[in-house]
Amino acid sequence: MIELVVIIPVYNEEKAIQKNFSIIYQTLLKDQISCHFMIVDDGSSDQTWSKICEIINKYNHVSALRFARNFGKEIALCAGIDHIQAKRYLLMDSDLQHPPQYVKNMITLMNQTKVNIVHGVKKKRGKEKLAYTFIAKSFYKLLQLTTGLHLDNSSDFKLIDAQVANSIRQFKERNLFFRGIIDWVGFESATYHFEVKERRNGSSRFSTIKLIQLAFNSIISYTHKPLYLTIIGGVIFFFISIILGIQTLVRYFLGHSLNGFSTIILLLLFIGSMIMFSLGIIGIYISRIYDEVKQRPRYIISKKIKRL
Repeated sequence: MIELVVIIPVYNEEKAIQKNFSIIYQTLLKDQISCHFMIVDDGSSDQTWSKICEIINKYNHVSALRFARNFGKEIALCAGIDHIQAKRYLLMDSDLQHPPQYVKNMITLMNQTKVNIVHGVKKKRGKEKLAYTFIAKSFYKLLQLTTGLHLDNSSDFKLIDAQVANSIRQFKERNLFFRGIIDWVGFESATYHFEVKERRNGSSRFSTIKLIQLAFNSIISYTHKPLYLTIIGGVIFFFISIILGIQTLVRYFLGHSLNGFSTIILLLLFIGSMIMFSLGIIGIYISRIYDEVKQRPRYIISKKIKRL
């Protein structure tokens, strides 16, 4: 069996994939790390696949999958794990922000501690736009509040063993949060802190809007706690209605004229917005149920090259 598989998801990386892969390959070769590479093309619309084919022809021990369309990075990581057996799996990005020179240290840490998972955690977030950093920090705080997960500065840069990989293969849902899944399966784990490097080639395609979408999807896919907001909101407005009802009765029996028309309008608008917000949350969960009960495949592979 293969000792180590390096799984690299890519999407529209035609300008950078060859140069970045060369750096990853040479770094691991220099560190005397014997491994096999699995590159997963997440339905790129440019010439990424042809560049991957050139990589396979140039280097040994490189396999690749190509999705029929874009299914997302989370699904690409799962596909990589699904299609190859190994004792250990290293998950990393292709843009070198997960520095390959740290892989040897992560393997050493796993050997010394005998853990099943080594989490790569960023010491600093690196150079990011202020809005992006703020949303990322807010997302991790909200995720911790709703799910209990402590994923601040976490990343998909992880080393897992075959036992963890086999557990991940049992997950069949289409919408998943990979970092949350790794945490959910349990097992013994250790943390390795690393410095985020700047992208040497190309630019990040992970916009602020996509980060917000990921944050929302991650919370919805990992926990059902947002549904309790409807109950909490109902309880709060129940007590408010009791207080306002008592106030109205008191003023009526004291003979004071009733006023506060603006207050009533504002309350109606606020309650109406809360009702719509609650219905929206319920609707999202129902749509997720609808997606899952259709039992469509999580991904479709159009091309596959496997060279062991």
